Amino acid sequence: MSGRAVRTGLVAGIAGTGLAAVATAAAWHWLARRPLPKQKGTISLTGLDGPVSVDRDRWGVPHIAADNARDLWFAEGFCHGQDRLWQLDFYRRVVCGRVAEMAGPEGLPIDRLMRTLGIRRTAEREAANLDPELEALLERFCEGVNAAAADAKAMPFEMQLLRLEWKPWRPVDILSIGKLLAFGLSTNWERELLRADMVRALGDELAAKLDPGYPADNPVVTQEAWSGDGLAMVEQIDAVRRSIGLAAEASGSNNWAVSGKLSASGSPVIAGDPHLPPSMPGIWYQVGLTLGDRFVRGASLPGMPGVYMGQNNDVCWTFTNVMADVEDLFIERLEGDRYLFEDEWRPLEVVREEIPVKGRDAPELLDVRITHHGPIVNEALGADEAEPLALRWQTLDQPTAFPGMFELHQIRSGPELVASLAEHSSPASNLIWADRHGSIGYKLIGRLPLRKGGCPDLPKPGWSGEFEWEGTVPYDELPETVDPESGFLVTANNRIVGDDYPHHITSEWLDGFRAERIEQLLRASDEHDIDGFEAMQSDNLSLPGIEAARRLGRLKPTGQRELSALERLRSWDGRLDPDSIAGTIYQAFLLRLAREVARAAIGDRDLSERWLDRADNGFTPHVTSPWRWHSHLMKLWEEGDEELIGRPWDELVLEALSGALDDLSERFGPDAAGWRWGQVHEMEFPHPLGEASPLLRRLLNRRVRAGGAQETVSQIAYDPNDPYKAVWAPSWRMVAEPTAPESSRWQMFTGQSGHPASRHYDDLQTDWLHGRTQPMAGEGPWRKLNLVPA
Repeated sequence: MSGRAVRTGLVAGIAGTGLAAVATAAAWHWLARRPLPKQKGTISLTGLDGPVSVDRDRWGVPHIAADNARDLWFAEGFCHGQDRLWQLDFYRRVVCGRVAEMAGPEGLPIDRLMRTLGIRRTAEREAANLDPELEALLERFCEGVNAAAADAKAMPFEMQLLRLEWKPWRPVDILSIGKLLAFGLSTNWERELLRADMVRALGDELAAKLDPGYPADNPVVTQEAWSGDGLAMVEQIDAVRRSIGLAAEASGSNNWAVSGKLSASGSPVIAGDPHLPPSMPGIWYQVGLTLGDRFVRGASLPGMPGVYMGQNNDVCWTFTNVMADVEDLFIERLEGDRYLFEDEWRPLEVVREEIPVKGRDAPELLDVRITHHGPIVNEALGADEAEPLALRWQTLDQPTAFPGMFELHQIRSGPELVASLAEHSSPASNLIWADRHGSIGYKLIGRLPLRKGGCPDLPKPGWSGEFEWEGTVPYDELPETVDPESGFLVTANNRIVGDDYPHHITSEWLDGFRAERIEQLLRASDEHDIDGFEAMQSDNLSLPGIEAARRLGRLKPTGQRELSALERLRSWDGRLDPDSIAGTIYQAFLLRLAREVARAAIGDRDLSERWLDRADNGFTPHVTSPWRWHSHLMKLWEEGDEELIGRPWDELVLEALSGALDDLSERFGPDAAGWRWGQVHEMEFPHPLGEASPLLRRLLNRRVRAGGAQETVSQIAYDPNDPYKAVWAPSWRMVAEPTAPESSRWQMFTGQSGHPASRHYDDLQTDWLHGRTQPMAGEGPWRKLNLVPA
């Protein structure tokens, strides 16, 4: 299943005249401009207790002020509903496993996986057991969303095209969306499948040598190890992720802070930018919320109340992904409708799911089998069921909503913020904060499983009881730092604890290049300010690129083409800017070197070709962390172990350089002027309907030509299995001072509105591309809307 197939299916049933009519001005007005929400004047709404002001700035960001908390959350929901109603409906359909209902059979792979995971079933159980006070707050937000839908002149463009009706937003939808985000940031089960493939095919020793995600001294489960086709299952998971805009590789982020001793103002300064897949509309919704003399401003998630990252009167905070290991695959032994556990046969729980499919009279039936570890995923992924795999996933064990998400405007210090987030369960995140009292701090938040038996990195026997989970790591035992002597804190998905930390967090740390570059820049000055941090967020310097160019510069090729390439690399400044040709040569060389090293190390021609032919650039899909293979390859090259590859490294490296130039010539032409990094590294922002037709693609999708790569601070990165199209990037940026909130700034990589006819659909992209930000407090001209009780 491809994303293109799903998106094509989304409009397969639309009458041809309806789609063609979009091309006319009258139809565009009727379908796309009529849904634009009212943003000036007065709207009377049933359910409000008092008046609420909604002031939208020049970028369409609502700054909401209310006299009571009930009306504040209602009004936030109202603004989400005004601007992102289609996005909310789409997310809900995905998480409920109802994509085929509007897309036809092409949507079934998504629905089968979502119904098997049971995110919606879990959310429904949580909703039924919510604390009454928390439920009332969630309901209040939902009432606002539904009021916006009722007030709209017309449903959003997409819902009209697909002839979809709006169903009321409910607390269970909020809980579901929170777990869907956690699904996008939890990828350990794919890594376990790939490790199983590697160990079985290559053996323990070579797998440990080649795999950057599995240290040589980590244990390997060899007792009746799983023998299915892990790569095929991963490809199915990946196809689903891409179809819904949550690609697995999109998991990087940066955040850092300095104390007053390293800032120009003498106050802490903080920066943060989460990296996620591009999409239209974007994943964030900027908002300002004011209650009395307290405010909170920042990025919210469409369909969810509160602010996820941002700033209030006293504290600023941002998150990065921990890359936490919160998933395990268990190999189950089944016999009919029961499974074996500790020498006892237990009954399987079987849930029958009925999936409506557009164009079919009868629903698709799916029987989801569940052990105490979790759902058996083989059937949903079209895999052999000879060795059933059950997925244990922390997000299905812990509640999503907690009171602290409604209290962030009240927090008055960093330690108070940390305490308020103690009930946050997922995704596990690296929190960096700075407060007006002069402190900075770090805390890992979220629930991490406590495991017995070790070996968290491979599928493991589910019948033995040796590898069970035993609760979660206590919150006060999760890593934390306050006011470090260095005067700064940095996280960039790099390793955050040493070997002496007593609990397993993950084996999936990223390579550390971004963290190293950020620290390099922080150590270069003791006069940091917001402008400097803004510039850092756009930094495109590649540390491994500089090192690779240095190593290549020592070699002496004989071909003129290779000599010219090395001359470019010798004069290259290491920056992956959009106009760089040398940067493209470096990236192509590294990919080709990965392929040649894998071929040489595996040795067996049939085995290596079978693996290498499964993807565009060879071995990288088969290592368990393709975006860390980069640094691992540099390490192998530095070690120069000729026994590993059976020949001199210089010889292999020069062949890889020649092959890289061949690859570039074949794809982009022999003229190096066509190899500029921004040109080959284009990033598309896909809309769920954008691939349905050339017309919809032009209307709904957006493209930019950007610099950066996975190892640069400005992490505009490509999937090494599909070079060089950028597939994730800084989705939101913040630079802030807790003592001067009016000077704090933000940016987003799309626009504030989800309506394609709105000028705020994409108006932030030019500034985002050039690293420019705007005030978090907003800037005029303003449009003022008054919400009053009906």
